Amino acid sequence: MLLVGLALIVPLGARASAPQKAGPRDPAQAAARSFYQFHLAHNKGFTVRNVRLRKRWLTAELFGLLLGELKREEAESKAHPDEAPYFEGDPFTDSQEYPDSFLVGKSEANGELARVTVTLLWSARTSRGRDKREILVELARTAGVWLISDVVTGDGRLKDELKRPR
Repeated sequence: MLLVGLALIVPLGARASAPQKAGPRDPAQAAARSFYQFHLAHNKGFTVRNVRLRKRWLTAELFGLLLGELKREEAESKAHPDEAPYFEGDPFTDSQEYPDSFLVGKSEANGELARVTVTLLWSARTSRGRDKREILVELARTAGVWLISDVVTGDGRLKDELKRPR
């Protein structure tokens, strides 16, 4: 009887102490999702204030490049007040008309670097009509946290645009 009781209790105890499966939530995907949830829910204008509000999701390099671009645009605006800025619209979605929502797709990680596909969605009520476009968000693990290091669109890399010659 004791052996039968142990035979029943041991598997239950083993099951109870086994680690639970953490869901399918990849940390790099979670970081991209968190950024775009915040980004689309708040003012998306390309301003110093808005870039600073997004700093916690960005690598130091990307954050510095974005602020540098805003300084460059301010200087160019003073020198040529009638010209449009180089970045018209949102550098994080590469669009002048902001998307209404997004979907986070697959993630590929290789050590300290990850790439996450993000699908941007526009509703029928926008001037674009119902539309969608994929971008690739590159992240780097810094001090154990995934931070956005670049955004790749059909037109190229955000960092390359930010590093263009003056």
